[in-house]
Amino acid sequence: MTEPYSGMSSHTSCTSADESEAESSTSKKPKQPRRCGRRPSQARKSFATYFPRVLKQVHHGLSLSKGAVKVMDSFVYDLCEQIAQEAGCLARYTNRSTLTTRELQSAVCMLLPGELGKCTQSEATKAVLRYRVRKVMQGFP
Repeated sequence: MTEPYSGMSSHTSCTSADESEAESSTSKKPKQPRRCGRRPSQARKSFATYFPRVLKQVHHGLSLSKGAVKVMDSFVYDLCEQIAQEAGCLARYTNRSTLTTRELQSAVCMLLPGELGKCTQSEATKAVLRYRVRKVMQGFP
């Protein structure tokens, strides 16, 4: 017949003595609260540096107040998040794990109405082409 299980094996009894010694040595140090394995929150990136540049190109003599910059920054940040989320959903829908320009273009067309979406898509296409040309000029495949 087998012996009833006591819950502790000979192997665990040795480690419990080691643990009590380790606890006595660590009890001298004050315990710090654990962080639950999360990274510390990083400061949110801001688009505020770009607004005066664009405004200078469009309307040379105008400027933005701090409140207007905060509103614009929040708007652009939210729009970028929505586009990324929609593009991610489109990639998951097609069982792909990589976002390509196709998913991003589709997400922009879905989120931005009419002429704004078309203009944004053409500007994005130009930016991607400029990027690829520079990449080829530098000798990267």
